[in-house]
Amino acid sequence: MNIVFDNIIYTLQRNGGISVVWNELLKRARVDHDLQCVELDYRQSIQPRFMERYRVPEYRPQTPCIFHSSYFRTLPQDGVYNVTTVHDLTYHYYRSGLAKAVHLWEEKCALHNSDAIICVSENTKRDLLRLYPWIEENRLYVVYNGVGDEFYPIPSVEKKGYLLYIGNGQATYKRYDVAQEVSRLTGIELVTVSNVSRAELNRLYNEALCLLYPSDYEGFGLPILEAQKAGCPVVAQRFSSIPEVMGDGGLMVAHDTPQHVAQEMAGAVRQLCSCSTQAIIEKGKQNAARFSWENTYKQTKKVYEDIYHNHNI
Repeated sequence: MNIVFDNIIYTLQRNGGISVVWNELLKRARVDHDLQCVELDYRQSIQPRFMERYRVPEYRPQTPCIFHSSYFRTLPQDGVYNVTTVHDLTYHYYRSGLAKAVHLWEEKCALHNSDAIICVSENTKRDLLRLYPWIEENRLYVVYNGVGDEFYPIPSVEKKGYLLYIGNGQATYKRYDVAQEVSRLTGIELVTVSNVSRAELNRLYNEALCLLYPSDYEGFGLPILEAQKAGCPVVAQRFSSIPEVMGDGGLMVAHDTPQHVAQEMAGAVRQLCSCSTQAIIEKGKQNAARFSWENTYKQTKKVYEDIYHNHNI
């Protein structure tokens, strides 16, 4: 199978969740002898044009082939079959103005022109069908993200017992304000991290009392699995994709007003402080074991194979 991977995401972010997913996909595709891969890499081999992310790629591939973009681009050419991955739909709910209008135009064009659409959770698929009811459901595939072996319990780590929050506080739906209020209500230090190495992040998970995940919306929620695999309890809201990904390996509170969520999360934190966390930690590890990047890759490859089969390539 001929696959063209459009690495445009690397011009938009270096360490975000989408980049993590794309890194894991490329790592496996490069050594898969069933695939003949071409990468459009705008950091090295290709000079990006002005506003490259919104433009049709100049590349003209050998056909037939599959074009899989890392961020809402398609290649309108005979013999090219396009795949789009939808990681979340936050722009619909939490953005406004010109930024929202431009993104939704970009998103809609990619969805309209794609032969297959990968959703990272069942919740994202449901959201997509509600927002774009004209999409044929047979074009949609749910492919869960994975979690890597770089997250694991460190036996010798010194437990420092802080509350861990992943994010920079800028995305309002991530509810940094709730995390701050939980810290105030419990009197436990809040450690916030947004850009560290995977090894450092694993250490932080190991040192923490728990990961606070007060987000109002997630397309998937990678930090939940990272924390669970590292043996860190998770306290989160029961909403969007979070129950689907988290399973019963943590403590969830009802989705409600920020004030009520903070109070309920503070209660969950106090519960962690007053009893053994071993059962929660073990359930978290068991849940995280359901997800792997190998499975993610195999299911993504199955999407490519279906396209080849359905079009008699």
